[in-house]
Amino acid sequence: MTADPDTGLVGTLERFLREAGQVVDELNRGGPQQPSAQALAEALAALPACLDADAAARRAAVANRYLVSVLGPQRAGRRADETAGTYGRPLDVDALVSTGVVGMLFARADLDDHAVAEDLAGYLAGPPIDIWDYAVLDGSLTTDDPVPVVDGWELVTPTAEQLRELLPVPATAAYQPARPFDPGDYDGLTMLRRIDRDAEPHHRQALHWDVLYSLAINRPAHLLWQPLIALSLYDNPVLQLWARYQVEPGRRVDKLFDSVEWEVWTPDGETEIERPQTGEFGLSADVPMLRRFLAELAPRLTSALSNNKAGNRLRRCAEHFLTAGEHAHGEGEVLSELNADAVLHYVIVLEGLLTGEGESHGGEYTRKVSQRAAVLAGRNDAQRLEFEELVRDAYRARSIYAHGSELKNEIDLPKLRRVVRRCLLTRLIIGDPTAEGPLHAVADRALLSHEVLERCIREPFGQFTQRVRTGSQGGSDCLRSVCERRHVPAERRRSRADARASV
Repeated sequence: MTADPDTGLVGTLERFLREAGQVVDELNRGGPQQPSAQALAEALAALPACLDADAAARRAAVANRYLVSVLGPQRAGRRADETAGTYGRPLDVDALVSTGVVGMLFARADLDDHAVAEDLAGYLAGPPIDIWDYAVLDGSLTTDDPVPVVDGWELVTPTAEQLRELLPVPATAAYQPARPFDPGDYDGLTMLRRIDRDAEPHHRQALHWDVLYSLAINRPAHLLWQPLIALSLYDNPVLQLWARYQVEPGRRVDKLFDSVEWEVWTPDGETEIERPQTGEFGLSADVPMLRRFLAELAPRLTSALSNNKAGNRLRRCAEHFLTAGEHAHGEGEVLSELNADAVLHYVIVLEGLLTGEGESHGGEYTRKVSQRAAVLAGRNDAQRLEFEELVRDAYRARSIYAHGSELKNEIDLPKLRRVVRRCLLTRLIIGDPTAEGPLHAVADRALLSHEVLERCIREPFGQFTQRVRTGSQGGSDCLRSVCERRHVPAERRRSRADARASV
């Protein structure tokens, strides 16, 4: 807490902590039988020193304009006054237990009373601070500094100590009975975060209807489609959304959902330790290059969304791309029974990107989408022929799946994912409509004109990748995707695939 308007809140809290410690000492001298945490909290809440601290916190919260809703975030635009909510949080029985004060006193932990009092003062009385949205990913990326992504999101890999500072009253975090997460468990995990401008401090559990709805339809990643698709376009391995938290640092953490998968690790061959099972995204990532990639991509994605119709179409394509990666590991591999379902979503993405209004389904439709995908994603003639055949096979698989039949041969999902990802990235680089017309029309002309292929597709893509690789403007010869898969030992890929399949 930076300033105590009553100039005495921290001191009042320190006095309460000293007297509370004396109460516990008296109980310990009385015999081995200790009261429950609830009983001790009730006794402490009745102390005059606690009542004084609660009153001082209330005065400080009013002076700080620290409005805390009891029922959850206030509606946007409501005036912050006595009728809109309650100033500050009470120092009551629930607070004494949940913040770890009772646990600290039971343990007679050798903590600095002044540090605990400062943390407790901020929890009770403010002043207002930014509230953050944190999303935990299964990536294996490590970065010392935040990496801007898109739409206000940034990529971070917080340490255990940084995560501890997010918990309510960090000084007593180790003694809190119901922490939303263990900082040691999430140490170094890849996370997205951004400031939630609409959130307000609250005291009880808030209902986040958008998150609840996304969970009900099993699509929580769709709410974060912009940062997730931006990261996914960088590299082929699937990036999963694991958990999401709303964080008022040092005061309150609300778990919106958490589906982290765990694996057993034996660092010495004997000791078994559970740890989050991270995926392959970012295993050997070049963070400066990722930073340049996102800096180039983010304004293009923002610009694409400025057109409502085109933006909605792009969003739906991105959502299907993310859905295709659900229950996947590696570069999109899934259990055999899910292969056709993933293919269906990838085909929907290609149709959304590469068809014009009024184009009817049928043999010609399949041919057009397959050829357009090949000309956008292929780097040379051989690859274009390969990709065209792959997309045709995907269409046949989709048709078989739609008619309820079983696939005899599974589609190579990592390769199909790479084609779809390249088409998405190309669409953002050259736009839709492009300067030469709609994307699908340019792709059709590029099939017949090498000049159109070079000028409208290869050169813009090459310049983009050159800037990402070197940070400078380059020529059209750099056509190898910045998103090519990095080398991952085969045994590691297999072990992760086996682990996912066994879950």
